[in-house]
Amino acid sequence: MTLCYKIMKDLPRVPDQFIDIGLTLIKNTQDISASQNQNPTQCNRIVVKNGQEYSTRINPRFGLEEYMSDWVNSNISSEWSHISIADSRPGPRGIGDGSVHGPHSDLTRSYLLLYLLEVGSDNQQTVFFQEPGKNIRRKRNTTVQNVDQLIKIDSIQIPLQTWVYMDTTILHGIENVYGSRIAIHIGFDCDPLGVFVVN
Repeated sequence: MTLCYKIMKDLPRVPDQFIDIGLTLIKNTQDISASQNQNPTQCNRIVVKNGQEYSTRINPRFGLEEYMSDWVNSNISSEWSHISIADSRPGPRGIGDGSVHGPHSDLTRSYLLLYLLEVGSDNQQTVFFQEPGKNIRRKRNTTVQNVDQLIKIDSIQIPLQTWVYMDTTILHGIENVYGSRIAIHIGFDCDPLGVFVVN
């Protein structure tokens, strides 16, 4: 079985000062579509799950490099590509109940350390998929519309304030999340923590 994620309990908790800065950035940003890291193709995407259509959630990110880079370099790794805070929210098209972030591989990274600050709902799940006939690892920014045609290969209910390391070249999505789901992200183009073995 392919390793999709690993809980990294030995990594240090994020200091409160950086959490406070990140939450302030989100609160003070009114126009989420103006986020420099927002992927416009994600904003308008419709997915099908259990035969029903949903507007995929959006996940605008706001940079934390100027605040957190020294701490990340000293405590995590200096090989990061970006450090940010993201606020997963229901998409603007309003189809369905806003609980699904459709399957995708990430646009800006191959690996991700995620530190969840707000869950959005108690039974939220990050689910990993394989598309039949396709490699498990995909090109960046690959999306799939019909969740029902995918093979579920793993899932995790990400715990609060615990680092989880993920291979984001594998199709993944979020399900059963209704409110705001806020997390600190550290993205990597390589695997500096040596967790994933690419076949």
